Amino acid sequence: MLKKISSDNLIILKNLSFLSVLRFFNIGVKFLLVAYLVRTLGKINYGVLTWVDSTIQYFIIFINFGFNVYAAKYIVENRDSKSNLNTITSGVFTVKAILFVLSFGFLFVLTFLNTFAIYKNYLLLMLLMGIGEVFFPIWYFQGVEKLKLATYITITSRLILVIGTLFFVLHPEDLVIHIYLIIFTSFLMGLLGYFTLVKMFDFKFIWVGVSTLSKLIKEAYMFFLGRFLSLTFNFMTIFLIGIYYTMDYVTGFDIALKIVLVCIIPFDMLQQAVFPTITRTKNKTLIKKLIFGSLFFGFFLSFILYFFSTELLQLFGGKEVTSYSSVLETLSIIPPFVALTFILGTCTLVAFGYNKQYNQSLIISSLIYIIIVLFLYLFDILNFWNLVYLRVFSDIILALIRVFYVFQKRIL
Repeated sequence: MLKKISSDNLIILKNLSFLSVLRFFNIGVKFLLVAYLVRTLGKINYGVLTWVDSTIQYFIIFINFGFNVYAAKYIVENRDSKSNLNTITSGVFTVKAILFVLSFGFLFVLTFLNTFAIYKNYLLLMLLMGIGEVFFPIWYFQGVEKLKLATYITITSRLILVIGTLFFVLHPEDLVIHIYLIIFTSFLMGLLGYFTLVKMFDFKFIWVGVSTLSKLIKEAYMFFLGRFLSLTFNFMTIFLIGIYYTMDYVTGFDIALKIVLVCIIPFDMLQQAVFPTITRTKNKTLIKKLIFGSLFFGFFLSFILYFFSTELLQLFGGKEVTSYSSVLETLSIIPPFVALTFILGTCTLVAFGYNKQYNQSLIISSLIYIIIVLFLYLFDILNFWNLVYLRVFSDIILALIRVFYVFQKRIL
């Protein structure tokens, strides 16, 4: 037993190490780009970039269709069968490719509406990064617990993005150049990921039947729906701010939110690292330790965000965005609730087979968000600060719903 536990902990440590390298590298890249782009493109153009990206993320989630969460479980369960792995992996690639084509067609139609028409070219270009999403098999690497490969591939593509941006994005009108760089590096990441499967895991693409594709879609559907609706918390908030206010408000909110999301990354890394192990071992003692440790660290991060909001905003966005320090102070309450949400989500509900409850928590909290937005709109009180407060409230609701399900199913 001690040997087995030691082996499991070693796997978690290795996965967490590579995830840490990957995520902290991404943190550095993200904030280097934010600090550079805000100053180079200006608040308005950076706001446009953020608004376009928030719209495209809905399509990216549609293309991924929940497989980035659920397909890892397929890989864990079938890792000893090469035939099953080829069938599942080929099926996932096929479904995602079909969804990418459908997304492009739908977005093209959508750009004829006034809200989207002004940014038509940017939107259609940005969606091309979905090609990389189709072929980058992060779910496969997670399932076979070989996150080192995903780390190397991601770091390579991100370095190219940073170097390209610093060399070629020099003026406010260079926004489109940055978008081209995003597309190229996303495509490169997908290509490298696919060929890694072929070379290192002897993957062979096979044409799978409609029944297999239907089964994959049916089983991943609820994960997609939950993930899609959960985008309301971040991307719909940005989308609504962009429509009802100006792009400098988008910039201020986005930078404040990005700082908060950086604090959430350690919890995301942790859940990805321990998920395969907990799925195999059903170790409840480990889950309890993760919950208490994550909550403690989450409150510590909230303290830092609240008391150093002005300094953090100035560091990453420049002096012009320090006027949004009150936004960061308001959002600072989020980390401990998200920490609890992550551990009680994939590492508890999904790992113990309660997929339905996992997705219902996302759906219910997202529907509450949408209902409140409609209420605010109907009573003409849909303003910037109400959207900020609603963003915080939504994470609290999601955490409480998952606590309810965990106790209801007597998992812990």
